[in-house]
Amino acid sequence: MTTIDEPMRVIQLSDSKNLTAEILPFGAIIKSIKFKNQEMTLSVDDPQYYLENPFYLGATVGRYANRIAEGRFNLSGSQYQLEANNGPNSLHGGVKGFNKVLWQVTKQTDSEVELYYCSVDGEEGFPGELKVWQTITAENGQLLLKFKATCNKETLVNFTNHCYFNLESSDTIENHLLQVNATHYLPIDGHSIPLGEPAPVANSCFDFIKPKLIKDALTQSHTQLDAANGLDHCYVFENDDSLHTMATLTSPHTNVSLTLKSTQPGMQLYTANFVSDPFRARQALCLEAQNWPDAPNRENYPKANLLPDEEYNQVIIYAFS
Repeated sequence: MTTIDEPMRVIQLSDSKNLTAEILPFGAIIKSIKFKNQEMTLSVDDPQYYLENPFYLGATVGRYANRIAEGRFNLSGSQYQLEANNGPNSLHGGVKGFNKVLWQVTKQTDSEVELYYCSVDGEEGFPGELKVWQTITAENGQLLLKFKATCNKETLVNFTNHCYFNLESSDTIENHLLQVNATHYLPIDGHSIPLGEPAPVANSCFDFIKPKLIKDALTQSHTQLDAANGLDHCYVFENDDSLHTMATLTSPHTNVSLTLKSTQPGMQLYTANFVSDPFRARQALCLEAQNWPDAPNRENYPKANLLPDEEYNQVIIYAFS
């Protein structure tokens, strides 16, 4: 198990073929993914950078990934108030979310690591003790993330990983091709909170049903692009716990492709609109498989609560070819 003096120890994973990954116990961070020795993510050499990590590079985010409007929600008749850390809203679990805590390394092999964290009742304002296990496995060109969680009191749960992908180590993501297998997305207000019902992507900059250059979407005129300063929207999928092939990102320059698969009902597409030094805005993108933003406050969105007699299980797969 990790000790408090080695949070930035780098754990090396390999599929013994073409894929390697570096994992940090602090924040359960995927520091690096390399495919055929080519870096696939935005990464900083110095592990100490990740103690602050202002852009959530590669981090595991929770208890609730994405935004909760005004940081408020109700569970079992009780109202809870979280601290606002993103304008008026709560983002990615709060000021000290799962990206800012030390996870224990409970199992480790050359190709797999299991990380564990126990979030105490009341941490960042969330009710109930939450025990979380995350297994990260490198195999056959894929990085598999498996999340499991249990609680002792009704609470909210929504985890994702926040890797920023650029498959050619260039200074822009705009020349990558993207395909997203979703017909609807969630329009947002000026604070990035969903307006309500999903909207069709057809005939808009949000339509990636067929592969399209990122720059072809970002250069269109659309009030929703203005609202987020680019793409920062949730695409919606069937809420049936099945493994969906959500998106495929391809670099025409390197001919490398990344396919995202997940059991989650949503995928936040974020084109790094506000990333800055040591990187550039729109240098990469995030494909965050997760629940829908503000789902705790929307009866018609996928359920976001976890009960003591339930087990949370979700899978995210990054497959490279």
